[in-house]
Amino acid sequence: MLDRPETLSLLRMAHDEVLTLRRQVADLAPKAHAYDTLAAFARLKDEPSQGYGVDVAWRLKEVVEKLVAEREAERGDPQVEPTA
Repeated sequence: MLDRPETLSLLRMAHDEVLTLRRQVADLAPKAHAYDTLAAFARLKDEPSQGYGVDVAWRLKEVVEKLVAEREAERGDPQVEPTA
């Protein structure tokens, strides 16, 4: 089992990775839109419905902040602030 500092580090890395991947997806979105438009025009596929899922980065940040607050409450000394 991971100790709390390792868990916080892992959660922060996961949060940063999610944000990096979101930037990459945003960069690729125009190409994907162009492909979807051409495919729909050529009737190669149906238009997909778009749904909303859990915001993983937001959830990770929330967990990190909670763990940091718990640690500060236990120790009484703030350490590293959660990443924004």
